[in-house]
Amino acid sequence: MFRALVYILISLLLLTFIRSVIGLIMKAMGELMRTSAPPSPGPQPKAAPQGGELKLDPVCGTYIPEATAITLKVRGETVYFCSAACRDKYKA
Repeated sequence: MFRALVYILISLLLLTFIRSVIGLIMKAMGELMRTSAPPSPGPQPKAAPQGGELKLDPVCGTYIPEATAITLKVRGETVYFCSAACRDKYKA
């Protein structure tokens, strides 16, 4: 009985040690892959401004930040669009 408990305890310690070693190896490989990745070609896209009011595109129903929306003046009122295609559909 005592021998079985010792074997179980040794097995658990061995499994814990192996799991720790594998975790360290995986972490090192992840760091290696992250630092050796080639830089992406071309300019990076601009990030959309945070915050601001969202406007509804009347054509497709998409909500767009007011700062990045395409606008059109209709009878003195500003209408906001997500793309030039939606603006052109609205004009027609």
